[in-house]
Amino acid sequence: MSLDARSIRERLAQYSVSLVADVLKEHGSDRLVMRGIVRRTPAGAAPLVGQARTLRFVPARCDFKAPAGNLRMRLIDDVRSGEVLVFDASCNPASSAFGDMVAARAATAGATGIVIDGALRDVDAIAALGLSAYSSNIAPAPNAAPSVPQEADAPIQCGGVLVLPGDWIVADGDGVIVIPASLAADVVEKGDALTRKEEFCRGLIERGHTLAEAFPMPAGLAPHFATYLETGRLPTADEVRGTVR
Repeated sequence: MSLDARSIRERLAQYSVSLVADVLKEHGSDRLVMRGIVRRTPAGAAPLVGQARTLRFVPARCDFKAPAGNLRMRLIDDVRSGEVLVFDASCNPASSAFGDMVAARAATAGATGIVIDGALRDVDAIAALGLSAYSSNIAPAPNAAPSVPQEADAPIQCGGVLVLPGDWIVADGDGVIVIPASLAADVVEKGDALTRKEEFCRGLIERGHTLAEAFPMPAGLAPHFATYLETGRLPTADEVRGTVR
C-alpha cells in the first residue's frame, strides 16, 4: 500500500495506542511503547498523531561548549504542520525543557504536540493552546544551565524507545507508541482490518453474547464476519450459537 503522509495521519488518528500495539505485536510492540511518559493535557482530546522531529539534551559541564546557536529554538522555528516534537531531556528531569512560549511558537507553526522524556512546565497554558503534551515529569524550574540541546533531527531515545526522525508517533490516554516510518502503511492496512473485526465482536457482545461466543472471534464466525464486511449485518443469535459450539 502506497500512502502519502496526510493519508497516513488521517488513518492513524482513528486508532488507539492499544490497537496500534496489537497491530505491531509481531514487530515487538513492547519495544515501541514508551515507558513512564504520561499525558499532561486534558483527557478526551483526539489522539496525538504526527511524524517525529527529535532533539537530544546532554548535561552541561564547565569545559563543554554546546553547538553554536540554540538548537531547541531552531528546531521549533523549523517545525512543520502535523509534526510532533520529541525530546530526550532525561539527563535533567528536575528542570523544564519546554514551556508556554516555545509551545506557542510550535502551535502557531502547526505542530500537533510535544513528547518529552524529561520535564515540561506551564501545563495549563500549553493545554489552552490546543497542543497535546506528554512528559515523564513536570517541573516549574526553567532549563537555565544544567542541560543543553546537543543534537537535532537525529536518532534519540524517549521513554526507553528508539525514535528516528520521521517515525510516526501516536499517543492517547494509554500512552505513547512509536511506529517506524517503514511500517506505517502496513499498520494502517492492518489497523483498518482489526478495527472492523473489533466492531464486529463488540456488536455481538452488546447484543448479549458471551465472550466465548464473541471475543476473541471464534474461527467458526469467519463466514459471518465476511458478510458483515460486505453488508454491515451482524449474525442472528441462532446463527452465532449454531456456529460456535
